[in-house]
Amino acid sequence: MTGIIKRISKWLKSEIEISEAANYVGSVFHDDSDEQSFFDVVFSRFENYDQSNQAHGNRTFSEDIDFIIQCAIDSLTSSEHLSRHSKQIHVFFYIYRRTAEYNEYKRRCNAQVKEFQEKLLERLGHVFESTKGCDPNLSTTNKDRIERIDIRQHLATVTEIKDIGKLNIFFALCKLSFQSSLVINSNIRLQWIDIVWNIRQWNISLIDFIARYLECKSAFEHCPLDITALIYLTRTVKLSKSVDMPPFDILHNFLNELKLDFKEFYNQFLIIFDEGIKKMFYKQSYVCQLLRILSTEEDLFTKYLSACASSMSPDQLWGIFLNLSMNGDINEIMQKHLSSILTQRMQNITIETFKRCNGRSNEFLKQIKDENYQIFVGILDKVLHGFLNKQLNDQQYSYYFTDYILKEFLNIALRLSPTHSLQHPSCLLIIRHLLFKMDNYGVVISEKIKRLFARLSNLDKGVFQTDDPTSIIKDEWLIDYIFHIPQDWFMLSRYDYDYLTAAYQNNSWSLYIWSRLIQLSLSKVGVDKWNETVAQLNQWMINVNHDIYIANDTLTIIFVNIIFEMVISKNSKSILFAPNIGSMLKYILDARQNNDNLIDINQVDDFSQKINESIKETLSLNSKLRLLEFLMQDFL
Repeated sequence: MTGIIKRISKWLKSEIEISEAANYVGSVFHDDSDEQSFFDVVFSRFENYDQSNQAHGNRTFSEDIDFIIQCAIDSLTSSEHLSRHSKQIHVFFYIYRRTAEYNEYKRRCNAQVKEFQEKLLERLGHVFESTKGCDPNLSTTNKDRIERIDIRQHLATVTEIKDIGKLNIFFALCKLSFQSSLVINSNIRLQWIDIVWNIRQWNISLIDFIARYLECKSAFEHCPLDITALIYLTRTVKLSKSVDMPPFDILHNFLNELKLDFKEFYNQFLIIFDEGIKKMFYKQSYVCQLLRILSTEEDLFTKYLSACASSMSPDQLWGIFLNLSMNGDINEIMQKHLSSILTQRMQNITIETFKRCNGRSNEFLKQIKDENYQIFVGILDKVLHGFLNKQLNDQQYSYYFTDYILKEFLNIALRLSPTHSLQHPSCLLIIRHLLFKMDNYGVVISEKIKRLFARLSNLDKGVFQTDDPTSIIKDEWLIDYIFHIPQDWFMLSRYDYDYLTAAYQNNSWSLYIWSRLIQLSLSKVGVDKWNETVAQLNQWMINVNHDIYIANDTLTIIFVNIIFEMVISKNSKSILFAPNIGSMLKYILDARQNNDNLIDINQVDDFSQKINESIKETLSLNSKLRLLEFLMQDFL
């Protein structure tokens, strides 16, 4: 004998009286017909019960209600009826509705009705889980019956998803609600956002939600979860509770499974992602995972990496870069925007922060795979150049770059240079500041030159002697060091000049810079001032006691030779009539006599020949003038 029959027999033997019509309703739970037939039987028996009540009145109405509800609960909890529930469970919502109406009519306590609803929803969840969403289904398309069942009232009671069991109930009610909506309102369809918005508390993760949905996605074939609802869920439901689960991979697979628009979702999700970054909701590995997913879409990758850059600390952002470089390939889109966004973000950080990030990079260089190595180094180099270009050209930052720090950065730049050359752009920035920008404000020209030579003497010869300074030093770097002749030269005292001659130490960089300074300074002198200028510089040589040729007086030899090449040799005729340049002429001739390799011997010889010819012409002209005077006297 089944449990339901036992219940009926027990009730009949008790002192509690129930109507025959109620007993007839109670026996319906023994019916194992298919869903539509079962629904029809249930409907007809409740109609019969209503007609009986109207025709005869019912003294046992309250007892009847209790009896029908209890029979329904017994059926829902009976192991003998489990196999039938997958096809019949939806009909119990009609039974619930009718008993709730009876109960409300009698204004009775709702405790038993509430228990009925709890058992019904619990069983509904089991059916949905066991059939992977294939059941339950509404077996009727009768609009009146569906409206009377009112599945949405049950869905409205679900305001908390505390576990997977509750999620199964929620999904089952969603499925039945969507089916009801299609029948009741063909033009105004129920939307997922209307449903999920009603949930006030989620004790499961979004990944749990997605995983369960995918297992039973066939249940929602005609009303799949859409982007609007999914975006809402990502905002309100914690992404993952498991530290090992890759949430963005699962989320992305979910988009693919549902064939949702990839770009539309991530454009809407950006705001949520940005909030999550600011509140540090995401692990670094998760962020990198998402960036790698988006790396095939340039627009999205740029937006998401920019969100990271604007909300993360420099160290955190650098960690993202290192993680991406270590795990997987760096494609062109990633390379392009990592370079630009990192450069922009890192250019204003402190020196110590940059050095710390660079130190982390050095450790990664030992581990990075070959195919990423050059790309990684290239990005590092661009970030370094952006940092130096910003800070060395802005006085509020450049103030902090000491000689020692600049040399540290020069070593970093050389390591990143493909050719290990000082001609590398970052090296050029450092060299210019190291040599020509430090201690350069409000200082007289003579002191500037002395400080410059001091810095040149302290350069690492192993680094600086490998590159030709002519390919490194730019004329515009020397603007602040150009002499205004003659006044600046006369400010260069004997003491100052002796310091320079001792400091240059046969340094090729010092010699080149000294040569260019003299050339650039002389180029500023007007042609009509050359004779006067040479005379003044001749006097300066005498003043500083460097007017006599000495083979190892390299700076003076260069000084005299450049004046000779730029001024004297080009004006050999007029220069003869310039007063007080004897010391300089004798100096250059003595250098020629000693075959000094710093002067152009052929040019000096040509000059000497021209001078001799000029002297002969002058003497010849004088002889002719005297003869003419003699003849004129005879004639007169």
